[in-house]
This record gives sequence, structure tokens and C-alpha cells, in this order.
Amino acid sequence: MKIAGGLFPHPPIIIPEVGGQKRFEAEKTIDATRDLAREMSEADPQLIIFSGPHGQARGEEVTVLQKERLSGDFSQFNTPEVELSVESLPEKISELNDTARSEGWSISSLDDPVSAQLDHGVLVPLYFLREAGLSQDIPWIIINVAFWSPEKLFGFGQFLNEFFGDEDVLFVCSGDLSHRLKPGAPGGYDPHGEKFDRKLMELLEQERIHDIIDLDSQLREKAGECGYRPLLIALGFCQNENLNVEVKSYQGPFGVGYGVAGFYN
Repeated sequence: MKIAGGLFPHPPIIIPEVGGQKRFEAEKTIDATRDLAREMSEADPQLIIFSGPHGQARGEEVTVLQKERLSGDFSQFNTPEVELSVESLPEKISELNDTARSEGWSISSLDDPVSAQLDHGVLVPLYFLREAGLSQDIPWIIINVAFWSPEKLFGFGQFLNEFFGDEDVLFVCSGDLSHRLKPGAPGGYDPHGEKFDRKLMELLEQERIHDIIDLDSQLREKAGECGYRPLLIALGFCQNENLNVEVKSYQGPFGVGYGVAGFYN
């Protein structure tokens, strides 16, 4: 099997410089993230496509970061010295936007300095990919997801797969699961959080992709998650009759669900 993409969590606390010893409460997550990052690095792709929930989106419009060089740091988490950057492909993004619009997709670019800053949703997976040896020369196309229906998000992933065709591309999906797993969690506590996480990870493990698309919208809302929409784009991109999913780990030590999974063709 060849890796096609994967789901990364993005808690800054698992970064050594940010989390210190506290990070070891999520040791299984760290080990699984390193394993997925290693597989992607060893695949040595020509291009990384990224989808995440925290960049600037415009409601019903997907946005793409269109600066030649994109960077960010962990200043928000009192660690400004940890700074990472990637190269992008502005001309390819212009071509992507034109093709997408011609097929009816709502998409635009962000190139102002503030909007084009990399957020922790990108930086955490990027940290582990660089740690695993992913070349700095590999360009990234970074997509911020819109508030579309699950079917439309999955379809957009399929469009991206068709657009990039036979290019050697890996898809990095970044997202945490429920933020409401226990009292004191960032989103407060709701018992539906655990139900959502358990169901989603079960469906991933069983490779029931269409059941993931059809997940109960009220359950998702009560769970307070941020990874579902990016995941749908990734699954649309990676999905084919030979898709295999390996769930590498799931934890929720700080009240937020962290899922790690690899997608293979």
C-alpha cells in the first residue's frame, strides 16, 4: 500500500517547546503522529495539499493561501522562537482557482500578510513532518475549509484529486475531534463529545466513508469538533475502490479528542 494522506491532530501542547513534560500525557498521540509523519516523509512527495479548520475562511467560500512563502510561529502559545515556513505555488493556485470556478466551486485566494500567516492547525503537523525529515523544498498548497454540506466538502476533495491528476501528492488533514470530553474541557462538557469521537473513529477504522459523510449533524454540533470538515475533503481526495484506513491512535487527555489515521491506496 502507498500512503495517500492522513489525519493529524493539532494540539500545540504536544510540541516539546510548548508542552514540556505535560505533553507526555498525550504520549500515544505523539508516537502515532511521529509514525504518520515518518511515513509521509519517506514517501517524498512532490507536493503537499493541506486542509485545516483554523485559517481564514469566508463562510460559503473556500480560501487558499497564495503567497510564495508562508510562515508562522507559536507566539500565541508563548513560544515565538519556534517558527516554521513552507514554499507555495502561486501560479498553480491561480490555475486551481480558475478551474474550480469554471466548475462552479466558490474559491478565492488570500495573500495579505495577516491572512497568510500559518496557524497552529498547520504548524503542529508541519513540526512533526519536518522532524521526520520532510524536505523544505516540497511546496504546500494550504486550503481553508468552507461551511459547506458534508457531501459538497467530500466532492471538493474529489475535484482536487481530478485536478492534480497523476502528480505525486500527499494530503495532510489537520483537525481535533470533540472539545467537550470532560468537565473543564475547552468547549465545556457534553456527553455527546465522547459519542461523536467513538463513532467517527469506528467508522474510519471500518472504512465506512459514506457513513462518515452521513454522520448526524446534531451529534457533530454538540461534540464541538473542528476536524470533520477538513477530514471530508481529505477523504474525497484519497477515496477510491482501494482506499485503506489505518487508525493509529485516539486519546483525549485534556478534554479534546486527538485522532491519528493514515489513508492508503
